[in-house]
Amino acid sequence: MQEGYAKLNEQIDKLSAETAAAPFSFAADPKKCGVRWTYDRCLRDLLTHLYEWQVLMRVFVGNIREGHPKDYLPDEYRRNYHEMDKMLVEKHQNTSLDEAKHLLEQTHREMVGLAESFTDDELMAKGVFKNTYTTTMAAYFESVTTSAYAQAAKLLKTHHKNSQQ
Repeated sequence: MQEGYAKLNEQIDKLSAETAAAPFSFAADPKKCGVRWTYDRCLRDLLTHLYEWQVLMRVFVGNIREGHPKDYLPDEYRRNYHEMDKMLVEKHQNTSLDEAKHLLEQTHREMVGLAESFTDDELMAKGVFKNTYTTTMAAYFESVTTSAYAQAAKLLKTHHKNSQQ
């Protein structure tokens, strides 16, 4: 998690203020950026999108610890989470870039702490928690941190490259 977050921040730091504020030019091409990210029109959207998925993870872990058998995704979005992605991005249109960075930093720290609060068996064994079905808790953490950070860093690298052309 820490390494992925550091690599994401390296890509952010490479962006000039102008490029960081500029709209992405690849968001309309799902093959280039992946369907999950098509609603992210700028760096702020990307960061708040990551933040919101981590908030979902925080709620998911809280539900597990409280004994509530709720799925990771809210019921209304389970069949079409891309609609949720769109809603999550729209929710933050008035969030500043600095605030988006702060929000993600906050939930990143929470994800590290939450992951560390589980035993190795709880993280790595399948079926420990009813809510995780046939996967591991570690896979859930990886999807909202390490994997998501790598995808986001790749998008930012492309955005940086495109802005220099």
